[in-house]
Formats: sequence, C-alpha cells, structure tokens
Amino acid sequence: MGTLRRKVTAGMAVVLLWGGLAATAALAGPGVAGASSAPVKIGLLCACTGPISAGIEEVPPVAKAWVDSVNASGGINGHKIDLIVEDDTSSPSKSTSEAQTLVGTDHVVAIIDATSEDFSWASYVQAQGVPVVGLNTSTEPFYTNSDFYPEGQTEDSLFFGITAAVHQAGGKDFALFYCAEAVQCQEGIAPLESQAKTAGEDVVAALEVSASAPNYTAQCLAAKQAGATVAFVADVQTVDEKIIQDCYAQGYKPKVVVDGETIGPSMATSTGFNVATYFTVPNLPYFADSSAIKAMDSAVKKYSGASVLTNSNYNELAAEAWMSGKEIQAAVTAAKVSGAPTSAEIVKGLDSFHDQTLDGLAPNLTYTAGKPHPVDCWYYALLKNGKYSTPYGLKTFCASS
Repeated sequence: MGTLRRKVTAGMAVVLLWGGLAATAALAGPGVAGASSAPVKIGLLCACTGPISAGIEEVPPVAKAWVDSVNASGGINGHKIDLIVEDDTSSPSKSTSEAQTLVGTDHVVAIIDATSEDFSWASYVQAQGVPVVGLNTSTEPFYTNSDFYPEGQTEDSLFFGITAAVHQAGGKDFALFYCAEAVQCQEGIAPLESQAKTAGEDVVAALEVSASAPNYTAQCLAAKQAGATVAFVADVQTVDEKIIQDCYAQGYKPKVVVDGETIGPSMATSTGFNVATYFTVPNLPYFADSSAIKAMDSAVKKYSGASVLTNSNYNELAAEAWMSGKEIQAAVTAAKVSGAPTSAEIVKGLDSFHDQTLDGLAPNLTYTAGKPHPVDCWYYALLKNGKYSTPYGLKTFCASS
C-alpha cells in the first residue's frame, strides 16, 4: 500500500494522494534520472459529499483499492500510480477550481470524473489536453467532447435503454421522477419523451424531486392520477428508494425502472423494489458472476476492507471507479509509456482502443482520435423477490441493434 496524504480544505473537500514514489520522482521529466519510473499521476474529482453523494462516497475507497493493487504488483510498466482525490460537494464553482488545481498545480495526466458538474470545467481540461475517463458517464461531455472517454454506456443512448426496460416491465405509460439538484436531470426530459414516442410509449408525468424533501407523496399521487403503470426513478439510490416507499404507502404500486448506476444492496429489501425492478447498466453489474468482478471484490476487500462492499451506499457507481482505473491502466499499457508519463501518451493509448472490454467489465469500447466517444451499449439487470440477477448473462445490448 502506498503512502497517504490528507488535507481538509474549505467546504470539507478532501484531498488524498496515494502512491509510493518520492515527489522528486514525480517531477522528473524525460531524460532526468528517475523518469523511467515516474508515477502516473491521476486526479479523481467527485461529489463525495453533498446533496447527491449517496453511492459516490464509496468511489474513493474502490479507487484506492485499484491503485494499491496495481502498485503492489509493480505498477503499470514499472510506473506506480499516485491518485489525488478532490471533493466538489456538487458545487460548479468548486468543481471548476478543483479541476484547475488538479491540472495546473498537481499536474495530473488524467482525471477520473465522478461528479455531475463536469460541464463547468470540460472546456478548460480539454484545452489543457488532459483526458477525462469514466465514471459518471450520464453527463453530456461524455458523448459530445472528444476529451472525455467513457468506460460504459453514455447518456445519448440511456433513453433507448430505459424505454426498452419499460417494455420489459410490461408497461407503456410511465412516470419520470427526476432530480432537482442537477441541470442534467431536467435536460433529460425532452429526449426521453422523444424516445418514448418512438418506442410507442408515453411519459405521462415528469415529476421533479428534491433529495431534501420530507416525502414524495404529491409526486406519487400525480403519477398515479396520470395513469403511469411504470415509474422510472432518476435520482441517487436513497432518494429512489424513498420515492417508491412513499408511493406504496399511497397504494400506488408501479413496476420500477432505474438507471443501473444506482443499484445497491439496500434496494434488495426496499419496499417496491424487491417485487420487480428493471435496470439498464452501463457496465457489467457489480454482482455479475464474472472472474473480473471477483478480482475486483478481492482487491477491495484486501486494500479497502470488506465493509466497503457491504455498505448500503455501495453501488454500481462505486464499482465503476475500479473500471475507470482499468481504463487508465489499459491506456498506459497500450501507449507503452517509458519515460515520465504525459497526458498526450494517455490520450494516444485511449485512442488506440478497438473493442476494448476492460477484461469483460465494459461493453466494447472503440475510440476515434479527435471525435466524441459515445458508447451506445449496455447490460440489463433485474431485481426480483429480493435477488439481483443478470437475466441475459454477460450479453450487451446496443441502440443500433
């Protein structure tokens, strides 16, 4: 395990540096002694605390497990990894400031994106040539900005997957419950309504919900009155669960569809979800029967503790921290970095991806240099009778199929 440096800044932002090399090595340039073993400095920008942090709070421990497991085996081509974590608390201004710090002061060569505020700094990071990988691929830059490299399905095809899941649930008229805290949630209403119409379905109610609301009775009654037989809940895990619990309390018992990034252990016993819930998942679900998932679980237990995996807020987003790390690892390996790692080399490695699956954890990833990188394939998951499953095994589904 590498060393740990912790600093608390204004707004409870936490900065962590994991790695095993001296700062002098980190600053060594090409041709300077130590450059051949200089670390790969990675930034992780997350909304780890704040109004929509549920699930994301387990991202740093999983990222730490990836770093420590790679470093314990000698690094990537001899390069250890240093990970610096910044918490923006879902504040656009703080997110921009922290992105600038990661790039301009910490000199990271890539950023793992675990915040919904990336639109505030996307142009800056792109101008600096620092690639952004994974994790919160539900934001627009991941399918419109050539500097962003998603590790799984992007938002442009999410609506296709959602309407297909509504069909699987046996419904046609459905209600959308969307978050009030992020502009992306509201921006998704129009494209979802359009895709629903194409699929022969109808969004009969679009209902805004706040994470701080005492209950969601009014929204549940509105969905019931509109005749929605399916509820698509698009918020963090804890809010999604509270919405359906409140709906059941009002005698409204719809089938449930959820974006799979919020899948978590507590849903299996949560009222309404344990009956039948359908998920579209951007990456291989964290509970899938897969050797790659078992390897991830083993590393998380060893380096961050088994309690991370059993935490009620551990969900698909947390697992995607590992998958994002694997994406960086594959890029560094493909680029055959030998001297001090640079952002340009990471980009070169990423742009070489062709049907890259990150050891089976992701749908086929193919990136084209200089162009946006939408990923229009996903997995399905089902929660029924309190148990999660992958009803189609490890098969992926794509918007073009």
